[in-house]
Amino acid sequence: MSMASESSWVGRKPVKRIGGMSDALSIAADLGFSMSPPPSQEGLQNSSPTTGEKGEDLIRVLRELTTVQRKIADLQVELQGRKDDKNVAHLTHVSEMEKKIETLARITTILKDVIQNKDRIIARLQQPYSLDCIPVEAEYQKQFSELLMKAASDYGALTASVADFQWSQNFKEPPSVWGEMLRPIPVALASCTRFFEAMSATRESFAALQKLRVGHFDSPLTRTPAGDPSQRVPGVSDCLTPPPWKTESNYDDLGIRNQRRQHLDQVEDVNS
Repeated sequence: MSMASESSWVGRKPVKRIGGMSDALSIAADLGFSMSPPPSQEGLQNSSPTTGEKGEDLIRVLRELTTVQRKIADLQVELQGRKDDKNVAHLTHVSEMEKKIETLARITTILKDVIQNKDRIIARLQQPYSLDCIPVEAEYQKQFSELLMKAASDYGALTASVADFQWSQNFKEPPSVWGEMLRPIPVALASCTRFFEAMSATRESFAALQKLRVGHFDSPLTRTPAGDPSQRVPGVSDCLTPPPWKTESNYDDLGIRNQRRQHLDQVEDVNS
């Protein structure tokens, strides 16, 4: 097994290491230093002083090469650092840092206020109806809540009144236009009243029919034809006649009455 492995390595070149002597010699050749081929044994014996000088030159070149490599490594580190600074420049800029400092200062102030007023905040949460300017005891909270509800309704009515007052101030039409706008209101109210009474009568009729269906009819409604079975007409069932509606004046009569009332009021104002 060992013989096979040793024979497999025969004829192979050693692995070239990066940064070794071959690289150093190639870089020296690129810099302009001429490298002579390796001398023979006789040449080494005959020219030993010259070989020593060339060895010193090679050592100096290697030292300079090491220095240059160190400088290149330093430049690479600095370049990488500048790239990293560029990537985070928008985060570490002076203006951005000032904004962050202001935000932190504002948050710190809020937290200090919360810590200082924690007892007041807890009391406010326990008494949701109390105000800063009106301290309310626990035993009066119910009455105070009722007062607030009434005040809210009064405030709503006051707001509506203020809105109506503002509308009246902005309405610049003459009184005749006011009269034209208010004239149809009585007629509309009379129509609504008649409609309501008709709906009430209809509801009473339906209620009476429902009672008749269940067998408990008791109503002033009249029955037609006569209740005598001898006077009934074959094929005609009993009908219910609802009570007559109250007689009411029509729209024209209402308008005439309103005009007469306005005229009488004007005459009384003049006489007075």
